[in-house]
Amino acid sequence: MKTEPMRQPSLSLYLHIPFCRHRCSYCDFNTYTSLSSLQADYATALAAEVAQAGELARVHHGHKPAAHTLFFGGGTPSLMTPPQLAQILTAVSHNFTLHPAAEIS
Repeated sequence: MKTEPMRQPSLSLYLHIPFCRHRCSYCDFNTYTSLSSLQADYATALAAEVAQAGELARVHHGHKPAAHTLFFGGGTPSLMTPPQLAQILTAVSHNFTLHPAAEIS
């Protein structure tokens, strides 16, 4: 009997950024238009959550998990400052391996 080699499960990461300049009438996502003062704290909390998820995945899989996709959604992720995005992306890179051909959007 021919057996398939074990494949590492495909992992996708979705990071929600709930900040918007204005609320679109059609949007059903969890978003906020008047809380931009919380963006720095949110980036710190999201980075901590990414680290926790990475630790749980390492315990479960026995190694640093690999992600094939990284999606930023919301909200309007581009409202985050470059240092805030860097903080989040640093947490991702420390806790997950991004596949060389990963889709990042």
